[in-house]
Amino acid sequence: MIALNAVTLAALFTTVTIPLMGMLADRVGRKPLYIAGTLAIMAFAFPYFWLVSLGSPLWFTVATSVALAVCWAPITAVLGTLYAEMFSTQVRYTGVTLGFQIGSALAGGTAPLISTFLLERFAHSWLPVAGYLVLVSGVSLCSIAVTRETWNADLRTVVPSGEHRRPASLKALGMP
Repeated sequence: MIALNAVTLAALFTTVTIPLMGMLADRVGRKPLYIAGTLAIMAFAFPYFWLVSLGSPLWFTVATSVALAVCWAPITAVLGTLYAEMFSTQVRYTGVTLGFQIGSALAGGTAPLISTFLLERFAHSWLPVAGYLVLVSGVSLCSIAVTRETWNADLRTVVPSGEHRRPASLKALGMP
């Protein structure tokens, strides 16, 4: 019941912070917010598991609330838009779906198995699990580093490769 209450409270906080992070992304861009969230997850991984290991319902709730409402909110606030803007409209749905689903299956689907293995292998120490979280966050950070920022870009005239093209609607009207 403690975990359910903690996650419920954290979700309520996150419901407030996600739109705030989305508004911030409209001012500073999606990529900086995603990077900030990823760095926050990396920085909070070890403190999170340490707070959980204390066995205190209060600290568990605080740690979970910070993890979701502060660290994860910037990422989830921009994720959909960031993914959609990576692909031209001709392949957007396919690109986003394949990228998200394959990534979720490979990373998200195996994370519980890897974490359980690490717990078992290292005498139920949370340290390797926190290290694993930092490692996969590092992969995410490397991936976002090579992604172009599309904030304030005219998505009708820019394709993912960066080359410019005229929108089809303007071509049909004979306009440049």
